Amino acid sequence: MVKALKAEYQVKHARGGRKPKLAIEDLLLATLQYLKEYRTYEQIAADYGVHDSNLIRRSHWAEETLVKHGFNIGKQEIKPDDVVLIDATEVKIQRPKKDKQLIIPARKSSTF
Repeated sequence: MVKALKAEYQVKHARGGRKPKLAIEDLLLATLQYLKEYRTYEQIAADYGVHDSNLIRRSHWAEETLVKHGFNIGKQEIKPDDVVLIDATEVKIQRPKKDKQLIIPARKSSTF
């Protein structure tokens, strides 16, 4: 996996550019932590000392690159013998009621 990411990084940055704060190995580890441990990007970014938006962008690049090179990460193949349970609990969301007295009829009254 690291070899595929390094090769793709070399192609992407062939003309040079700024060195990343997060090494390829750490980026791969952070991506796998997100996919396998279900930690948030904020928690992982705090561990590595980078901003979470930076980690999200680079992690998506790493995922796309690994999938393009044939690695299957984050997804498991469902076999016919597997039992799949889906929680379909319905939750009622309370929304404010529309009240005609609270709505200001701006078109009907003149401001003069």
